Order: sequence, then structure tokens, then C-alpha cells
Amino acid sequence: MLYDALPTSAASKTSSLRRHKRRYAYLCVFATLVVVGFLSFAVRTEHVQSKLAEIQLQLCTPALTAVVPEEQTPRMYLRVGPLGGEGMGSVLQHFKQSIVLSQVLDSSLHFGWNEVWDHRYSQSDIYNANAESQTLNVTKACRMQDFIPHEDRDAVVRGWCAGEDSAIARLDEARTRMADCTGILDTEVDELMQDLNGCIMPWVRSRLIPPPSSSSPSAAHPLPYSSDPSRRLSVGIHIRWGDTAPPPGTDISTHDFYGSMNFPDIARVLTDLRAFSSNPLEITIAMEEADRAVIALLNLEAEEYTLLDSPQTQALDDLRVLSRSDVLLLGESSYGVLTHLLAPPGLTIVKGGGLGKFRNTSGFGRHVVYLDDYKAEDIELLLIPL
Repeated sequence: MLYDALPTSAASKTSSLRRHKRRYAYLCVFATLVVVGFLSFAVRTEHVQSKLAEIQLQLCTPALTAVVPEEQTPRMYLRVGPLGGEGMGSVLQHFKQSIVLSQVLDSSLHFGWNEVWDHRYSQSDIYNANAESQTLNVTKACRMQDFIPHEDRDAVVRGWCAGEDSAIARLDEARTRMADCTGILDTEVDELMQDLNGCIMPWVRSRLIPPPSSSSPSAAHPLPYSSDPSRRLSVGIHIRWGDTAPPPGTDISTHDFYGSMNFPDIARVLTDLRAFSSNPLEITIAMEEADRAVIALLNLEAEEYTLLDSPQTQALDDLRVLSRSDVLLLGESSYGVLTHLLAPPGLTIVKGGGLGKFRNTSGFGRHVVYLDDYKAEDIELLLIPL
């Protein structure tokens, strides 16, 4: 079952209004005939008959207008409590359930506790920025945990994302019971979901991609490479800071990274991309607290790449710039996944995959290829729009 087919959806509301209007029209005609017949029989005067149209209007108009609802701003779904001090990608793992539940309940998710942590930016500010401005209506504020308890949330949300009938029925019931809640409070403090990114991808894009009217230099996505293969091919690489700080004596050039693609694999894919493209590559490398000596292990000349290592207050801008790449070379770090979720149609090559972070994330036209399955011919997927 799709939620846009539920009785409270826009389509079904329109259908319901039509049914109500027909019923009131029938009642209106019946009532008018009764009144007309009575008055015509009782008093056959020109004055009374001249009032018949007015009587009909008085009988019918209130009934017809009473069932037409006014346009309303979605109620606020407020996630109460701090989001924590992790980065933009990691913190997303702690409120995916709130994203799903707020969408099912036709409400707008907002975050409180506007705190600035060690990374010097507020997660609430970032994820609230593109939300519709509103205040919490506490006339009848409901607590989410009173309808879907903590111990049931994970299974219900996973089931809904997978289209399981039992989970959909459970949320249908909660939706009906919460229909008259003017605001929703979510007090969850213990959530960790590394997967399900495909389920929340539209919401993430709506919050973190600047609107077309934005003056941000990272606002506009380029046209897909398939629309103009003669242009330069852009390649984005994320090097996770923690991966390049192993114990002393570790050979980083051959080290097996946790959240980034290993350097030998990056070099191999870059070789394939150069063979595929007739123009020099546009390479962008994102690395927090970048170490040029580490990047030098990729055997790139300084003029061959652009380094993204802005102050933390500009972290979102760096994320957006990296996401605009035609090809992304990533590991399973949360930052890398978030970059992919924002990316335009293109190709993402991923080291790993065991955590399921990239599962079902091709909804916006981007191919995902896991490094274990990668072949040079996969680059031709850039020419095949999804």
C-alpha cells in the first residue's frame, strides 16, 4: 500500500470532498422541493415566489462550503534533545526513524537543541535550514512514543521501508489515532541505523540541496555527463581523516582503510577513467585536516586536483561541491554516503558494502558499483541514464 492512497492523502481528500458535495447537492434539491411545494400550496403570492431562489441559496450554501478545508501548514514534528557531536553524515544515523515517522504522519520534522559542538557548527541549523518555518502548536501535542513505543520503532520503520503489510497497518493505525494531534514530540535518544538510506534519500536531498534560487556556488548540479560526453569528466574522492592516522609504522600507501577507498584502488580507477575520457579529469579531493604528504601517495600533481578542506563552519559547502562529481570514489564512511545521497545522475564506486549503506540509493539516477565487482567497462554506465 502506498501512503498517497490512504484516506488522508490529497487525492482521497479530493475524492471525499466530491462525495460530500454530491450528498449535499441531493439534500439541497430535496429540501428546496419540499419548501417550494409547501409555500406554493400555502401562499401563492408573487412575493413568496420571488423569495424561492433566496431560500434555496440559504439552505444550500452553508452545507457546501462547510466541507471545504482551508490549506494548512503541516504540523511540526519536533525531535527533542541534542543530535550529538558527530559530523553531518554520522549524526544522520541517529534520526532516520524520526524522518520516516514524520513523513508517514504528514508532518514537518524539526530539530531542537541548537548546540554548537566541537566541529563548530550546529546540526540542528543545518538540517532545519530548508524546513518550512513554523512553531509548535501545543493545543494537543502528542508524544510519538505513546503511539509507537521505543521497542517497536526499529522493526516498524524497517518494515514500512520494505513495504511490509504489518508495518504499514501499524502506522496506518497510529496515523488515524494521531489525526487530531496539533504537534508531535519525539523524545527518542537511542537510535542507530546505518542502512535504510534509500528510504530517507528524498528527505535528505530536500533538506541539504540548496533551492535553485540559492546564491550558493554549490547550488546548481551540472547536467549529467551523458548529456555532453565531450566535456571534462569530474571525479570526487573522499579520504576519511581517521583512515590516514593509523598506528606509527603503518604504510598508508597500501593500508586497508575503514571508510575510504584504498590508495592503490583509487589509482587503478583513475587510470581507467583517463582511458575513458578524451579530456583531462577534474579531480576533487575532500579530506578534513588534509595532509599533502598523504595525498601525494596518489601520485597526483598539485595542479591536477582541487582540495576541499574548508573551516568546519563551511563543511556543508564542501559536501555539496564534492557531491556534484560525475564519478565518486568512496568507502562506507557516513560522510561518503551522504555525499552520494546528494549527488546528481552519474556513477559511484564503493569500497565495501557490507553495512548496506548504499543499498537502494539509485533512486535519483546514480549508478552504484561495488569495488569487489568493478570492471573498467563499468565506467560506460556514465552514458546510460537510469
